[in-house]
Amino acid sequence: MSQTLIKGLRVLEALAHSDTPRGLSELSRSLDMNQSAVQRLLSALVTAGYAEKVDTARKYQLTFSLWELGMRSIADNAARRRIHPTLRLGAHVTGLTCFFALAAPPFVIYLDRVEGARGRPHSAEPGRKVAITATASGKSIVPYLPARMRNALTQPATDWSGHVRFDGITQDALDALVKQVRRDRYAVSQSGVRKGMNSVAAPVWTNRPMPLGSIVLTASETELRAEDMPVYGARVLELAEEATVSLGGTSFRNAAELGPI
Repeated sequence: MSQTLIKGLRVLEALAHSDTPRGLSELSRSLDMNQSAVQRLLSALVTAGYAEKVDTARKYQLTFSLWELGMRSIADNAARRRIHPTLRLGAHVTGLTCFFALAAPPFVIYLDRVEGARGRPHSAEPGRKVAITATASGKSIVPYLPARMRNALTQPATDWSGHVRFDGITQDALDALVKQVRRDRYAVSQSGVRKGMNSVAAPVWTNRPMPLGSIVLTASETELRAEDMPVYGARVLELAEEATVSLGGTSFRNAAELGPI
């Protein structure tokens, strides 16, 4: 594989994961790359329209070109098109914001969202990646991962870019999570990724041996109260089943079929 391409992608990733424009020296240090090499790569990205220099500050940021490509990819995604009507239904009947989160262990990626009347706007944006054990969206998937993949969650890791971290989970916490979700068939989180935001989620299946992702209902703790989670848990199970059917999948197996933790 072309090392120049790999280095160019690393520069793209560094810019994408930065909240502010980045300077040449800063990028060079963080990427452990020669300044002249970083300068050549930035110039190529600017010429191609993927990056731009910020005024006269000698700093760089991404343009919307990658966003355009990403939106085209999402728009053409068959799973998203099939699941989106279920998200609309979930937001309508519950009033909460309804997400589909894609499994990408040890993370989940929010792929699609429909805001409910009682959901908090911008609770999470599509494209956001979070640790699989940080919120209900991922917790609902964990018990149904292959044993090797599930056990690996006790170790810290990063995503493919190296910019998003997963801190790992203790074995005791992992076993307790698996037991709870296999018993209830849905997962819950209180102040998971954001303080004051609660969620319930259930896995969505295709014909693969592990879930494709999960359907998530989320709102503030005043709208999705802890004492009401069993009611919303039952509703999210119905939505997950509908999404599974739309994808041509079958319902997840029961605990006896899954075997011991």
